[in-house]
Amino acid sequence: MLSMTADEPGRALRGALLGCGSIAPYHLRAWAQIEGVEIVALANRTVSKAEALAEEFAIPLGQVYGDYRQLLKHERLDFVDIATAPHVHREQVLAAAAHGVHVLCQKPLATSLDEALAMIRACETTGVRCVVNENWRWRRWYRELRHMLDQGVVGTPRYARFHSHTDTVLPRPHGGLPPLLTTQAYTAHMPHLILLEWGIHLVDVLRFLFGDVASVHARMERLSPLVRGEDLAVITLVFRSGVIGLVDISWAAHMPEERRLQRGNLDALLVEGDAGTIELDPYPGDLFIVTRPVGSERRPARGGLTPAEAYQESYVNAQRHFVHCLRTGQPAENEARDNLKTLAVVFAAYDSAAQDEVVFLQNETAP
Repeated sequence: MLSMTADEPGRALRGALLGCGSIAPYHLRAWAQIEGVEIVALANRTVSKAEALAEEFAIPLGQVYGDYRQLLKHERLDFVDIATAPHVHREQVLAAAAHGVHVLCQKPLATSLDEALAMIRACETTGVRCVVNENWRWRRWYRELRHMLDQGVVGTPRYARFHSHTDTVLPRPHGGLPPLLTTQAYTAHMPHLILLEWGIHLVDVLRFLFGDVASVHARMERLSPLVRGEDLAVITLVFRSGVIGLVDISWAAHMPEERRLQRGNLDALLVEGDAGTIELDPYPGDLFIVTRPVGSERRPARGGLTPAEAYQESYVNAQRHFVHCLRTGQPAENEARDNLKTLAVVFAAYDSAAQDEVVFLQNETAP
């Protein structure tokens, strides 16, 4: 891949943010910390939301749009950062590709593999980059965990388990809505919910740690009356490396206050190797626990950052990587073609749950 700025070294890259919902401030704060980048325009259907962010982040109100198509028509851009609901990603990526503008797209990239392939092919045809903003793998504890595995701290990995049960979509006392269904109201109507909207992060982290998935078996249920899609999923993954993975997640479990995770905290993860075990334990205060025959070691996983700082840092790291790859022409870790493998695992899990059988993964990145 060629560098996009080889003819203009040192020029600041011009970007625009499409979508000004609850996640947008994290994107904008990250862009503000990355050198050589300017966010010059915003687009959002509810213009007042975009205008409020424009004032907060010093973006001229004349560069706020209610229609992203008008933004693409009138602004001179190097890239767009797409932070809208999943069902509009396809049309926005295709429009950006038609204008020759590079794309950083919030996960999930698409609501089907066919959609994702159409988006990827359109970008490849027009010569623009399409990268997925999959920031979970950029959390510092997963980078450190990958380093420990590469160093053989627990020998050869054999088993990994994510476990997280919360009350994210359950009705609140006296009939109130849970925060997710107010800040991201579209989630209530998603036919595929906890896995596509959130569990996809965990699947991508496991791929980052252990490589490609060979097979999937899943069971899913919907318990909350407030949502259309599944809010409970138990997924068994067999990796080509031989690791057995388990993703056990629920948004419909009544949990005590101390077990309700906050943004920035770890997701509970256990990795067992033939020479030891690594745990990421969020409940006593976000700890790494490494256990080997000689004993256990405990240390903070956030490295002195607050939960909020650690959460924000993952956006900075992911978006800085995107900019670096645009400037150098290097492939991104989370190029859309690679992220297609994560999506393939997710949709294989839905197929498995529907059919109650093991689904074997093929080469989903083929043209």
